[in-house]
Amino acid sequence: MAVLSHSEVGAKSLREIAQEIGLDTSSHAGWIKAERGLSSILRKLKKWGFVACVRKQNENGHRFWYNLYWKNEITTNEWSAAEEIAAEQS
Repeated sequence: MAVLSHSEVGAKSLREIAQEIGLDTSSHAGWIKAERGLSSILRKLKKWGFVACVRKQNENGHRFWYNLYWKNEITTNEWSAAEEIAAEQS
């Protein structure tokens, strides 16, 4: 979470996050492994409210879709709800 910004302005894609934390993305197999693990973690953090994301379409070249992620500020009430959800899933 340290590499994520606190706002949508500085949001990062999966590839940018993987490169900043030093995951091997030089080969196709390395990228697939990094992408699967990272996307799984980010989905869980999003579900619990710690991370927010927006889906965008690339405008240059191939028009693929990608997600941008950033930290989500959690209030005390939301934190309690997130703890309850995590306890139920354990």
